Amino acid sequence: MTVGGTGCATVGNYKAEPVKPEVLPPYSLEVQVRGEPEHDEDRYEVSLGFELRADDEFAYNAVVQEIVQEVVYERYDGRKIRETLVLVESFKLKRIGKDEDGRVVYRLPSFQRDRHYERGYLSVGPMIKQIDVWRVVRYYPGYVEKADWTDLGFAHLPQNRDGSMVTDIPENFNESHQRSHEIKGRIVQDDRAGSHWYSMRYHWWREPTGNRPQADFVFNKQGRPCDEPTWLADTIDKGATTANAGE
Repeated sequence: MTVGGTGCATVGNYKAEPVKPEVLPPYSLEVQVRGEPEHDEDRYEVSLGFELRADDEFAYNAVVQEIVQEVVYERYDGRKIRETLVLVESFKLKRIGKDEDGRVVYRLPSFQRDRHYERGYLSVGPMIKQIDVWRVVRYYPGYVEKADWTDLGFAHLPQNRDGSMVTDIPENFNESHQRSHEIKGRIVQDDRAGSHWYSMRYHWWREPTGNRPQADFVFNKQGRPCDEPTWLADTIDKGATTANAGE
């Protein structure tokens, strides 16, 4: 899919263009889990796909995601160290065909996955008693142009369309992608008002007499965590232009 400038791009037999969301045909958008989520005391990992079904040809060319994450490290002395990040990213949609009801089906290109993972928790120092990770993702369709796409159609974006969420990530987050691709492009139009949600909750701790840490992981396909800390909830609900690390 090629987009650019202010013109339109024809993909398959539909025209991709930044129309207003009220012009879009009725559609459904859902996240699909690819295999079972995995975790242990060193990592967690979830692989996802997206499927959009529309009553007619769909004009937007991508799924946009706004990722907000907070990690809290608690030491044995009671001190807490907090890290936060915000990332706006996008995945290209590919027209697959029509289903038995005549709805037009769009998915990610073949072999593309939305992979969420973090690892290396076993390497934290012995002074850390427990770690809590909250990752919340808002996703919705949009029309994206001038992004630095990968061959399979994935890109980091500087911000969402209205500027309420600005990408602020460390160099080691999705490191291989950041080494090869710029954070650029813009969302020309979207249906953010019709957003969907999913979330991840990772809890890691050391037992007083245990030789090895333990961890729990919960993936919520359709919502946000019930125990969101204040910064995370405020950022999601009110927007944020910067992220911070440490306190």
